[in-house]
Amino acid sequence: MLVALVPLLSFATLYDSYFAQLVTRITDGQLKVQLAATRNEFRSHLQERRYELEALIDQFDSAATFTHSGYHTLSPELKSLLRLQLDNKAIYGVAFFDANENLLWSFPDQALTQARYQNMRMSPASKFENVDLIGPGEHTWNTPSALLMRKAMITSPLSPSAPTPSIALILRFNILASISRSLQLGGVYKTLLSTPDGRYYDTVGQPASPSGNFSQHELVPGWTLQLVQNSELVEPPSARMRYWLIGLVASTMISLMLLHWYLSRRLKRQVDVLVRSVEQVANGDLETPVQQLSNIEIGRLTQAVERMRGQLKKVISSAVDRERQASLGQLAAGLAHDIRNPLTTIRTTIQTLARREHNPMHKDMLEMVEEEIERVNDVITNLLDFARPRPPQAELIQVCELYEGLIALIDASARRQQVRLEIICSKRLLIFADKGHMRQILMNLILNALQSMPAAGGQIQLIATRNDNKVLLAVADNGPGIPAALQPRITEPFFTTRETGTGLGLAICQVLAASNHITLYIYSRADQGTRVELHCPGPEERKPDHE
Repeated sequence: MLVALVPLLSFATLYDSYFAQLVTRITDGQLKVQLAATRNEFRSHLQERRYELEALIDQFDSAATFTHSGYHTLSPELKSLLRLQLDNKAIYGVAFFDANENLLWSFPDQALTQARYQNMRMSPASKFENVDLIGPGEHTWNTPSALLMRKAMITSPLSPSAPTPSIALILRFNILASISRSLQLGGVYKTLLSTPDGRYYDTVGQPASPSGNFSQHELVPGWTLQLVQNSELVEPPSARMRYWLIGLVASTMISLMLLHWYLSRRLKRQVDVLVRSVEQVANGDLETPVQQLSNIEIGRLTQAVERMRGQLKKVISSAVDRERQASLGQLAAGLAHDIRNPLTTIRTTIQTLARREHNPMHKDMLEMVEEEIERVNDVITNLLDFARPRPPQAELIQVCELYEGLIALIDASARRQQVRLEIICSKRLLIFADKGHMRQILMNLILNALQSMPAAGGQIQLIATRNDNKVLLAVADNGPGIPAALQPRITEPFFTTRETGTGLGLAICQVLAASNHITLYIYSRADQGTRVELHCPGPEERKPDHE
């Protein structure tokens, strides 16, 4: 506030002395220099336009150009040259006239109409260095003021002895009128441009009337500059202005205080939101996103906190998965040792008893016991596969052959359920992964899809496509899909919706996929089916043998 108020107070103190010395500062010598500079700039502006006009005349030397349909006879290069003229902000367009100074056509089409041209011809024309200055026409609110700079060709394109047609530039009159703006010396003088028809225009090209004392200064023949003195600024400043300045200082101080109060409140609200979000993260809530703020500095800070939340969530989830897999590995090893050995003895005994049993009912019961023992053994095998998968031995695998081998194993079960299996794959498509792991992953996915099919049957597609340097494998079905509420948990170990399921199928698929540098994605919508995608390394990602 001090930085803003000190200049205002200094300005209020120096106001009287500044305006008292204003008139004396504008000396006659300075005014003459400004007038000479304005005159030179005015003439230079017209000379530059004259050079451009002469350059155009050198290019348009065909008789067909000077007809009412002349534009359509131009070559593409000449049309481009006309369009290039419009890049100059001082030019509206270009007009073409016959030997009798009748308007033939203009570019753009409506840059100069017949009515506007006739109106401009009512003003006396003036000469400037062998070119005619025509206009400006009568000012209207619908049509901006324009000035014609016209010059006849040196020789006629029809014959050397014939009258010569002419070309004109349609100049923006307000650009010409604004050249004298630099003479308005802090408002002490008001400048008006006088045209050959006796009318006056201000620095924006609007009609004006001179009043008070003024002096005339010729710019070019027929064009004069009027300097009208502002009598109010010459007089000493009134005392009322002092009160206005005091009010300005006071209002500025109040405005700055209100702005400081508003910014403080706004910053406090944003910081409070950020603090609450950080406290949520500190309390272990990694699921709720950090509210993003629009403020640039605070917004960047909230984005950084949101990235930190996401990274913490990934790190903690990864650590939990590792701990869980390590614990499951120890559990699986103990179960394999403590359960499989008794199960082997029990199965051998059951098989011996079944061979000696002659009662069919008892024999069926023994076979059921053996099947349940086998199912327990499969559960332990799945648990070992999830907790301690063997290291992958990557090799080049032909995807189509892999699909066909899986279809051969599962085809009989699919036919019993009236499920149609379809392969969509190119014969030459290869991936670089462990073949045993890929068979196990795809078999689990196909069995899951098969088990989810309704009694009326359905369709399962095995798809393989190329995507840049990756190969996309997909197992898609048109079954009932997975409910949205269950989708976040379907890859968790031991989570299952089937009474006889172990909940390890998708978990094993994810572990085996990660060990082969494969990314697994699951897309499912209720009543629209499920699609599981595997983004696999292609053959070009195969590492050299010595690695």
